[in-house]
Amino acid sequence: MSHIPPSAAIFSPSIARLASSAAKNWSQVDSWLATKFPGRPPPPFERNSETLKVLVALAALNETVDEDHTLIASLEASALHTLASSSGGETRGSDDGVPNALASPALPVAVVENISLAIEDNLSREGLSAFGSLAATSVELGVANPSPALLGCKIAELQTRLFRLEQALARNDALREYIEDESEKLQIVLRQQEHGGYRPSTSLAKLNLDLQRKVKKQAARLQDAREKANDAGQSIGPTVQQLEDEEAVYLELMAYGQTLDDQIKPFQGLPPDTCLARQQLEALRSELHSATQRRDIVFEGLAERATPKRSR
Repeated sequence: MSHIPPSAAIFSPSIARLASSAAKNWSQVDSWLATKFPGRPPPPFERNSETLKVLVALAALNETVDEDHTLIASLEASALHTLASSSGGETRGSDDGVPNALASPALPVAVVENISLAIEDNLSREGLSAFGSLAATSVELGVANPSPALLGCKIAELQTRLFRLEQALARNDALREYIEDESEKLQIVLRQQEHGGYRPSTSLAKLNLDLQRKVKKQAARLQDAREKANDAGQSIGPTVQQLEDEEAVYLELMAYGQTLDDQIKPFQGLPPDTCLARQQLEALRSELHSATQRRDIVFEGLAERATPKRSR
């Protein structure tokens, strides 16, 4: 009926009844959604027959669950009130000094059992199943006073342990499969060996002899090459170290020759004959002596001229 505008006139009685039923259902759904999601109505494009059917079923289921939760809450409140009343009567009886049957230590256990039975009798099928599951889980985990957090921790520990065991089992399975594969391969090889599956080639002996001949020939060629290399090494000229030593000696000789040249240089103008060289040397000495005397005479004259004469 969502395709019919609200202001449109409806002349068919059947369509009018369907529209009235849909409007009533939408009214209930809108009120239920307003309690769950205040201020957030469903969008207009969601107002169709399929969405209405789903929302009506969801609202009915939610109301049923709410009723069950309300019933459980009322039963728990009633049980707590009964337990509190029993505890108060026991305290008053002990304070007045009047013997009271509530003061016996077995009474609280009986009261708890009665409360548990009353809760179980008034639980729904889902609640009874949940209560049994909680009790079985607590017994299985060995928890005396169960709580959601404690049971969650225990279950998480069991999940962790289960995961580790699964991983170890997977590794063991992989190792077992690998060992089985290798064992099968070895069994195949063993059967082939037992039944003579492997036979050497008929030409293997000839190939072995040819290989030995080649090895001996190559060994002889290698020995010849080594001998030739040794002989070539002996006939080679001086080594680098020898050349460096000879270069150092050559440089020393050159320095000594330069010193001798410096010493001989003043005698380069002399003749090669010894007697002539000695005569020329004597002539040069006499010239040197004459020049020295002239120098002394000139020096004495200059000294006399420069010296002032004393008056008598």
